Amino acid sequence: MKIGEFAERTRISKDSIRYYEKIGLLHPEIINKHSDYNNNDILLIETIIKLKQTGFSLLEINILFDWSKNTDHNKILTQEEIQNVLQIKEIFQKKYVLMVQRENNIKQIKHVLLKADHKIEQLLERNKG
Repeated sequence: MKIGEFAERTRISKDSIRYYEKIGLLHPEIINKHSDYNNNDILLIETIIKLKQTGFSLLEINILFDWSKNTDHNKILTQEEIQNVLQIKEIFQKKYVLMVQRENNIKQIKHVLLKADHKIEQLLERNKG
């Protein structure tokens, strides 16, 4: 599918799609000098959006994608690769902590809203009679 249809189906602007290609997040097939997107590209965009919504930057997403593509579980890592893996692990740990904090904040807000709703219902019941 061409970029217009891809943008419509993913609800991502053409400019954002081109930018994702430029920074290496998207790799559509090139046919007659035009990008041709498929369902795997749609799934990839959905993953990018979800990661962005959980607080990952595009750079972090790119690092994650690059690293996960090139993972060989039997490979002996160099010191530099070990440092990279540790940095990725640290990024995930920080994001996880942020997500847990957000979740706790949402739970607290939900609790307050439920109490307020209950109080409003009580007041309305009292005023009916």
